Amino acid sequence: MRFYGIPSEDRVAEIVEMMKEETWIYEDLQEGVRERLSLEKTKEKLMELIRTVKGWKESNKHIPSATTFFFVHTPSDPKAFKVYDLSSLGCSSSLSPARWLIYLEGLEIR
Repeated sequence: MRFYGIPSEDRVAEIVEMMKEETWIYEDLQEGVRERLSLEKTKEKLMELIRTVKGWKESNKHIPSATTFFFVHTPSDPKAFKVYDLSSLGCSSSLSPARWLIYLEGLEIR
C-alpha cells in the first residue's frame, strides 16, 4: 500500500472532509490503544491530531512548517492514514514506525 506525505495540515483537513466510508480503526501504537470508530468520530480524531501537529510546529520553531507528519493512502479517496510524532524527527536512515494509524475496517496496513 503506497502512502503520500502531506506537509500541510490544512490539506489534511480537506482530505478528512472528503472521507465517506463509515467504519474506521484508530490505533495509537505507543499507548497500545485500538478502537473501532464511526466516520464522525474518525474525523474528530484526525482533526485532533491536526491540532496537535500544528501545536508542535508553532511551539517548536526549529521544525520547518513543511515537515510532514501525515501520510495518506490515495488522497482523492482516503482509506488509511499514518501519522508520525516528534520521535520520527532526527538523523536516522529509516523512518520510525508511525505513532497513529487510522484506516478503514478490513484493511491491513502494516
